[in-house]
Amino acid sequence: MMKERILKNTVFILYFLLLLPYNSPAQNHEALEQLLAPFSKTQHIKIAYEEKRFSLFFKSARVYQGYIEYISPDTFIKYIEKPNRKKIIIKQEQLSLYQYHSQSPSEPSEKKEVSLNDYPQFKQLKALFSGLFKGQTSKLTQYYRYSIHPLTSEQTRLTLNSLISDAFTQSEQQRNNQSQTIEIIFQNEHIRKITMIGFGGERSELNFGEILFIERINEPIKDIQ
Repeated sequence: MMKERILKNTVFILYFLLLLPYNSPAQNHEALEQLLAPFSKTQHIKIAYEEKRFSLFFKSARVYQGYIEYISPDTFIKYIEKPNRKKIIIKQEQLSLYQYHSQSPSEPSEKKEVSLNDYPQFKQLKALFSGLFKGQTSKLTQYYRYSIHPLTSEQTRLTLNSLISDAFTQSEQQRNNQSQTIEIIFQNEHIRKITMIGFGGERSELNFGEILFIERINEPIKDIQ
């Protein structure tokens, strides 16, 4: 009985530790720092996107359009304009989801809020985008192992593997939409595509288009709208 209790306590402690941020295994981060350097001065950026989601439960890919906004130091906003309007805001340790009805597109019909501390996968997602858009190497290496693959003279692929994914069983990962692998394509100092590959054929492809607004430190603001 005592041995069983000790075993259960040990498993619980290991599970808890897996949810905490990790430092990526010892790597020379010079190549990653160089890849992210063009983004280090970003204060505010808004960029259009098209997202395709693939699943065994969908007969065909579901397509979403909108734009993503990052405001330094810790605000990430995803606007979904089509097919149905939604807005997701991650700010500090809070995630807010707004849904809109077609009859009243300017006012949200529903709002939900959750703490990132209760959902490690959302905290990891925040680290991903703040790491990319702000060029913060430490943000990425807290939550991901990585490898860098030059594709052409202009394109580079950054592959990230979650350091906390082992803390969940496969069924829980499916339920929480926890990604196993993330691939980011960089081209000419821009992020062109992010592919999130999950379990059981789940996949999301985020293709970035026009930069609508950008503000960098010590540079003039570019409002392209």
